[in-house]
Amino acid sequence: MASFPILLFTLLFFIGLVFNVDLTSYLPDSFWEAVESYYDQVPSGSQTETMFPLADETSPDAFRNAPFRLTVLDVGQGLSVFVQSEGETMLYDGGDRDASSFVVSYLERQGLESLDYVTISHYDSDHLSGVVGVLNHFPVSHVLAPDYKASTAIFRSYKQALSDKKLAPVYPAVGDSFSLGGASFTVLGPSSIDPDDANNNSLAIRIVYGNTSFLITGDAEHEEEEDMCKSWGRSLLSTVYVAGHHGSGTSSSWTLLENAIPEYAVISCGRDNPYGHPHDTTLEKFSDMEIPVYRTDTQGSITILSDGETLTWFQEGQPFQPGV
Repeated sequence: MASFPILLFTLLFFIGLVFNVDLTSYLPDSFWEAVESYYDQVPSGSQTETMFPLADETSPDAFRNAPFRLTVLDVGQGLSVFVQSEGETMLYDGGDRDASSFVVSYLERQGLESLDYVTISHYDSDHLSGVVGVLNHFPVSHVLAPDYKASTAIFRSYKQALSDKKLAPVYPAVGDSFSLGGASFTVLGPSSIDPDDANNNSLAIRIVYGNTSFLITGDAEHEEEEDMCKSWGRSLLSTVYVAGHHGSGTSSSWTLLENAIPEYAVISCGRDNPYGHPHDTTLEKFSDMEIPVYRTDTQGSITILSDGETLTWFQEGQPFQPGV
């Protein structure tokens, strides 16, 4: 359990948020010495260290200037992941139509003027709709997408946005790698296109920054997961797994988890969604493997900072602990 100085700081910090005043600035030097002494006793890389960083590390400048930052945006029942790595940026999916303005607004608040990559997992509306808004709002250097077509209105809007911006999407092959600032990401799937199940056409990627890694599989279900495991095996090892298909029971198979062995899982889903996401079977797997779970439906947008060795977690800009 955190010591009294940590609890006091947390209390004053959140009271300050409510009343828009920095109460922590009134704390004496002896308090900060006690806090620093507490952290000196925490083993490097421990969960306590990553969940409760020192106060100066949670400052807005430290948050914005982290060398690597990955945010799973709270887009309700959908998926959108924003990645910044040493000055370069990628958006993976954009959520559904009702999240489009939120995603654009979020990117604007980051001071974003353009995107290096927009990566689309597949063409279901809860992943693609927000992408259309982003393409219409920001200059984009590269669009990566799976090589199939959909007969939907949102897919037609997407193709029109590409035409308007004179963008030609790249359909990467399994094994293709791309640099992103100091990070890189590799395409893991799909190895083939399923004409009957768009979820299994999801463009799955693994991002590596230093000794930290992030597995994002869109809505890939057990069939695509099986293919990835056959091709990649333990090369799927990842520090963080953005759970497939919003935590559905048709994703996050034992085969995938036993190869990826994630230290943490993040689930993007809508509060009280009609699909029952995340499914109990998925949560039970994470529990059995002692994987801490973070959820956008209960914790909002979730940001992970990495220095290449350790992770710091934030809930919409504030440090927090995992919850189920």
